[in-house]
Amino acid sequence: MLRKIDHVEIFIESSKTDVYRDGTRVVIAKVCSDLCPVSNFELYLKLAGIPDDSQDYVFVAVSKCDSGYKIRDRGKPLSYTRVREIFLEAFTGIVDDIKAYGLHSLRSGGATASVIRGIPDRLFKRHGRWRSESAKDGYVKDPLTERLSVSKNLGL
Repeated sequence: MLRKIDHVEIFIESSKTDVYRDGTRVVIAKVCSDLCPVSNFELYLKLAGIPDDSQDYVFVAVSKCDSGYKIRDRGKPLSYTRVREIFLEAFTGIVDDIKAYGLHSLRSGGATASVIRGIPDRLFKRHGRWRSESAKDGYVKDPLTERLSVSKNLGL
């Protein structure tokens, strides 16, 4: 992981979407917002006591103790199941039907937000690490206004 003032760069060693199995780097820009992922990531690293140049997993299991939380094992990643549990806990009470959402909802939301904001397909396909156009397109939920524009523009 390399940290810069204006962005963070995270190396993902392997994933099922890595066609050539050589890893990939995801870059995330720092923005002026309380929701800035870079600022929140920096805060997380500081609170977790993880050095900037660490080669250990960043998101790991923690145990609750009297003084707060303690990292269990930096050499073992946080499990998918636990991340899903955290996601469901965080959004329960905020969304009507929490069972309709999962971690892939985040990918769909990001892809859809990118389309709405006019981000070129090539860029958000790379950022989301999709293998193909059809895989990426499956995550995009076109807004109703865009879907209606098809029949409105047929000249009927």
